[in-house]
Amino acid sequence: MTQRRVATPVSDTDTIASPDTYVRGVPYDALARLRGSTPVAWIEERPADGKPAGPGYWAVLRHADACQVLRNPKLFSVRGAADKDLGHGRGRPPAENPPARSRLRRRLPKAFGARSIACLPERIDSRAHALVDAVAEKGEADFAAEIAADLPLLAFADLVGIPESDRWLLADWSARATRRPVAGYPARHAPATPFDPAGSTGMARRAVAARAHGPAAPEANGLEAETALPDLRLYAGELADYKRRHPGDDLMTALVDQAGGKTGPDPVEEFESLFRLFAAAGDDAVQGGLPGGMVALLKNPAETARLHADPSLLESAVEEMLRWWSPVMCVGRTATADTVVGNVPVRKGERLVVWLSSANRDEEVFGEPTRFDVARTPNDHLALGHGPRACLGAHLVRMQMRAMFTAVFDRFDDIEPAGEARRLRSNVHNGIKHLPIRWRPKPRR
Repeated sequence: MTQRRVATPVSDTDTIASPDTYVRGVPYDALARLRGSTPVAWIEERPADGKPAGPGYWAVLRHADACQVLRNPKLFSVRGAADKDLGHGRGRPPAENPPARSRLRRRLPKAFGARSIACLPERIDSRAHALVDAVAEKGEADFAAEIAADLPLLAFADLVGIPESDRWLLADWSARATRRPVAGYPARHAPATPFDPAGSTGMARRAVAARAHGPAAPEANGLEAETALPDLRLYAGELADYKRRHPGDDLMTALVDQAGGKTGPDPVEEFESLFRLFAAAGDDAVQGGLPGGMVALLKNPAETARLHADPSLLESAVEEMLRWWSPVMCVGRTATADTVVGNVPVRKGERLVVWLSSANRDEEVFGEPTRFDVARTPNDHLALGHGPRACLGAHLVRMQMRAMFTAVFDRFDDIEPAGEARRLRSNVHNGIKHLPIRWRPKPRR
């Protein structure tokens, strides 16, 4: 008689740590059980994907504990955490360089003056409408790959003042800077047509030559050599020189103005740091948030109809999309001293992973946390971080999401799924690689 094999139960901690779990969906039930029983839970890092076991870490699951960790960067540092794999190690957090981030945080308010961003909302709105208009009459498309994917880097290019002909460079820089193949992302942002040197600026052609033929770059800004971008630095230097001669209404012009003399900040260094922060962390938030917002609308037709009927709800709807979906599910920190989180002793040097996707559904903070409510107020979500290291690109993220869903509602009616969504295999990024939808086209205004 053949003995029946009984499946071994998987613990909730193993469930939330495994990237395989997230191919099927975020394990909200397991997160809720842990949040109720063990809100600061120890996670064993088991061998997987050919990698050995790790030292383990603390999963911080409640909203209050998450806020404690995120608002105290001296005690809970990104150093030693941002460059390490999170969870089971099969996904990486958005890249951060703490000194560069702090420097930018001091200087960006001046750079984000009226001249730099006065026209940005209109430009992003135009970009979003162009992406939607390109497919509107088809009545069916992959929302993640064909509509949403290009907006973040187009917005960044508009922000910093990169010429139209050179914007395909951002796709390559983003993939290399954030190690998309390691994180499991598809080759997003690939240019629709091959690079045409004749159609790009001399700056772009020289940058491509530096990438193809130049020597390996040394570490820059404390970044690992494998993610150093010598072609970006060459391009940024030439772009800065160009903006000195031809100033524009963009952030690179503002950075050049701030640089002043030899003692001022180097606009090339600032540009590279800015690119990594906005096009990595901000890109992750938008790349996850746009398809995630569409999933929320597809799964909640009554709320979609409510938003259709009252467009003034769009601002609160975007905040609810960010809370309900949590595009970046977790962020890492390292304790710099012995401390206590949620009544649990944490030793100096131990890692903590703040589970934003759990904190954003904490029953003690959000009424009916599993419900998608386009008018939810207040909405103290942590999707874009909290405290002094909150996402520097938060304003840009919100701007892009409002622009995209405004464009969608302008041209699409009766939106419905047209196939199965394909999720990213990651315990860090709540990403969707493909999201087929269909709709009834509305005439262009």
